[in-house]
Amino acid sequence: MGKSRLLLALLLGASLGLSSRADASSFNVNPVTISLSGRGQSALLSLQNQSDEEIRFKITAKEWKQSPKGEIQLQDTKDIVVYPAMLTLAPKQERKLRVGTTVLPGASEKSYRIFVEEMPPLKSPKLEKSEVRVLTKMGIPVFLEPAKPAVAGAVEGMAVAKGVLGFTVKNTGNVHFLVQTVQARALDAAGATLFEKKLDGWYVLAGGTRVWEVEIPKDACAKTKSLSIEVQAAETKFNGRLDKPVAGCGP
Repeated sequence: MGKSRLLLALLLGASLGLSSRADASSFNVNPVTISLSGRGQSALLSLQNQSDEEIRFKITAKEWKQSPKGEIQLQDTKDIVVYPAMLTLAPKQERKLRVGTTVLPGASEKSYRIFVEEMPPLKSPKLEKSEVRVLTKMGIPVFLEPAKPAVAGAVEGMAVAKGVLGFTVKNTGNVHFLVQTVQARALDAAGATLFEKKLDGWYVLAGGTRVWEVEIPKDACAKTKSLSIEVQAAETKFNGRLDKPVAGCGP
């Protein structure tokens, strides 16, 4: 691929919440997570053009929710305002954007995403036949904190059917937490580990749930007397346990 880019890339992964800086091929933003509250209802977002070409940007805000499987669900909102919403940066130029909210904090945290989208140039550069031009769109989490934040979570609904362990991680607090790892273990009667698997996590928003399934090998499942789940988040840690009947390992 040449230095010019044309396909649309959408950067919505967990990396936006796990580092202090997010870099794209042609621009970067800082910070990569924004927290607003009753004490600070606005913040600055730095946008820098890292390329040698002029870039146009469009900035939009969306309300952010999640499905039980962790898929991002977005809808239009007027709660978050970004200024300016359209701008052009010269090569290597940096500009600070003002991010603010039009609503007051409630009993539970509200979640949003700001999207910084690279727009096509007004005059398209001449490309070689083998070149494409990639336009980047980056999502920045924005959280409107409640007056009294409380971080808490629980493992619920642990059950085994046909050799598959299913369980739900529920956010029982009023603010999000960022799951780093989920460790599932199958234990024998003496408490020794027969099988274990580490699962990657992501955000679980306030009041939200996340569902996982883990297949247990047949030989380990037949000997399993209990199962444990350990959830390690950046802000909290909690566990779940199930004394499993062998019948759950059947077909």
